[in-house]
Amino acid sequence: MAEAILMPRLSDTMTEGVVAAWHKKVGDTVKKGDLLAEIETDKATMELESYQDGILLHIGTPRGGKLQVNDLLAILENKEKILLHLLQRIQMALLLLQVQQWRQQVQQQALLPLHRLLLQLQVQQQLQIVLMQVLWKK
Repeated sequence: MAEAILMPRLSDTMTEGVVAAWHKKVGDTVKKGDLLAEIETDKATMELESYQDGILLHIGTPRGGKLQVNDLLAILENKEKILLHLLQRIQMALLLLQVQQWRQQVQQQALLPLHRLLLQLQVQQQLQIVLMQVLWKK
């Protein structure tokens, strides 16, 4: 499950912080202890380190943006979970493709007898027309 990183309270009087810089961008691999961002508080600019490994999926505000304490700053997700999710999506897509191919085969197989029947009916209708023409002429 994705891990939300909230704007931390970096001082006793802090109510909001400004993102002075991002050191990672969306899609980057993040290791525990990596510098994520620099946060300006009411008193100083402080570095924010990651407390887990993962991939940065979302940034809550761009550089220069303000966030209240406990607002969503970023979202990290474990690499293995992302890969598992992608694998599951690929498997579902392959299953859907197989179902579509199977459906087309079934439809084609079901249409063949119907097509033959229609051809027979056309032949029978044409024979009836010819017979009626012959009978009317006599």
